[in-house]
Amino acid sequence: MNPERISQLRRVLRPVERYMRACSWWIWHHRALVLTFGLIGLVWWGFGTLTGRPDARTEGLCFLVVGLAPGVVCGIWFGVAPVGYERHVAGPSRRRAWKKWARREWVDVASSCGLATKKADGTLVVPRVLKRSARGETLTLKVRVQRGLTPDAITRALPAIATTANALAWSARTVAPGTVVIALTMRDALALPITAGFPELVLVDDLPIGRKVDGAVWRLGLLGRHTLVVGASGSGKGSIFWGIAANLGPAVNAGLVKLWGIDLKRGLEVRVGEGLFHAVADNPSAAIAALKAVLRVIDERGAAMAGKSRLHKPSKGAPLHVVMVDEVAVLTAYAEKETKNEASRLLSEILTQGRAFGVLVVACVQDPRKETIGMRGLFTQTVALRLRSAEEVRMVLGDGMHDVAPAHDISIDAPGTAYVVNDDGTSDKIRAAYWPDNLIRQVAATYPNHNAGPGALSRSDADQAAAWRVAGGHLHAVNPTTETGTESPPDDDNAAPSSTTPAARAPRKPRAPRKPRAPRASRTPRVRETGAPSTPRGDS
Repeated sequence: MNPERISQLRRVLRPVERYMRACSWWIWHHRALVLTFGLIGLVWWGFGTLTGRPDARTEGLCFLVVGLAPGVVCGIWFGVAPVGYERHVAGPSRRRAWKKWARREWVDVASSCGLATKKADGTLVVPRVLKRSARGETLTLKVRVQRGLTPDAITRALPAIATTANALAWSARTVAPGTVVIALTMRDALALPITAGFPELVLVDDLPIGRKVDGAVWRLGLLGRHTLVVGASGSGKGSIFWGIAANLGPAVNAGLVKLWGIDLKRGLEVRVGEGLFHAVADNPSAAIAALKAVLRVIDERGAAMAGKSRLHKPSKGAPLHVVMVDEVAVLTAYAEKETKNEASRLLSEILTQGRAFGVLVVACVQDPRKETIGMRGLFTQTVALRLRSAEEVRMVLGDGMHDVAPAHDISIDAPGTAYVVNDDGTSDKIRAAYWPDNLIRQVAATYPNHNAGPGALSRSDADQAAAWRVAGGHLHAVNPTTETGTESPPDDDNAAPSSTTPAARAPRKPRAPRKPRAPRASRTPRVRETGAPSTPRGDS
């Protein structure tokens, strides 16, 4: 059969499949109600048959219809609007079932997982559940540890408890002495890809990037943090990159944020939404100039904030500067030695000083080794997309995290899926929303950057900076030329190359040839007569 016909047939049958699945699900979970109405309908129909009353048969059929009607309605609802059906019908029903399981089975589960202790009279005591709650796709249990056990005992038994509950993920944290909160993720909300929505709120922090495994919105904290995104090729780094840049679009348009884009893949990524950025650099020379301009912002704010404030707050007059670097390894590991050293120095200085002055760095890289990105430890938060080995997980998330956050086990068919470590040490599995090119262009056209200043680097600036380097200049000394054409001394060593081409150095005068040295006078060899006795040294 033609593949196109097969695809059309699948599209036609998909609503039917949803309808049948929703009907069967509702009937199974409400089987007592359906059986009750069904039995009443059959008895009434049989009574009408025996007594010869035709109306009784109709009434019996009505009972059957009433018993099955909710299932039919749910099937139609799920086929037409599956998201609404999931939110209002299937989700609440599942959460009630999870809480019911925790109430009925907890004693047996705790005993079989080694959490029971014996009293003197031989009775078994298990940890007491203080509170049960279900939200999203997570069942949460607040447990009080009984005498003789420690919170670590519950943490050690948690994998067995999760396996018994058929949970996909689990975590535990101590909230008070002897009190532990257990979170069991009962259903994976990340199985299907997520498409980003159009941003409308002006946000500079807690950006909605994607979704957690429990179905809750994953928000990335940005203020006061430098972010490193690590993932193999095709793991979905662009989803997080544009999740940050596009969600900052309303703030960019409002003058609260300035984005600096450094894309060393020839601008392939950043140029799609170029209108959002204050400056774009697509080669190492322009990247060095952009980093120097950003460092100059830190110097200016340092002089203005000294003795007045210790933390910058974004405003229209003093916006938040976010430096977004795609494939930072091209700049710090694979460039020429002079460029690599200078870029590493500038990035390290920005990472160590920029947080307090409202200058943040978001960098993406494939290889997390120190040889590739030596300043890896200066990033305050990391996002681990699909990695190649457990050793890389340890590099990115820390020692011992390959068991609780196995980023090396993420499927290649789930781009955008990642693990992050929270401030309290717990880890979350998330999936970033996908940003198609047309949506990025729409966001850039709706929220253009109107505050492009002298720090913006055009393609001509980059070309002139490259030509200036070829002419023999150094990366740290650029003398801008005034409108009159005379050179003025630089105000700052970190100033970016000016848009005018610097004057080339005058060639050195050739040295005069050296005069040949005069030949040395030949020495007369000393000849000792063989017949004369030699005089010993020291004799007079």
